[in-house]
Amino acid sequence: MPKQRVTITVEVDLLNHAQAAVQAGASRSLSEWIGQAMTEQMAKDARLAAMDELIAEFEAEHGPITDEQIAETRQRDRDAAAALRAEGERKLAERQQLQAQQAG
Repeated sequence: MPKQRVTITVEVDLLNHAQAAVQAGASRSLSEWIGQAMTEQMAKDARLAAMDELIAEFEAEHGPITDEQIAETRQRDRDAAAALRAEGERKLAERQQLQAQQAG
């Protein structure tokens, strides 16, 4: 893919982080690191655009999504996450108990 040289201005903290990533071997160069970040942003923008399109299609068929529906969905998501966390903690405790029994 063709490349083009550009001049950009960034916050010092961002530049320091990018340079540290390059020094750590996360990328071969600052340009590559920035290119990767831009690629990730482009993918994120595409996902958000697709989500906007899906929401528009849904609302065209079913009417606008209400604040109440959003709040209900958020609560269901929180409840599901809490249940998953509790199940994970229960399984971890069981594993730890089994390991303690096997060790003792």
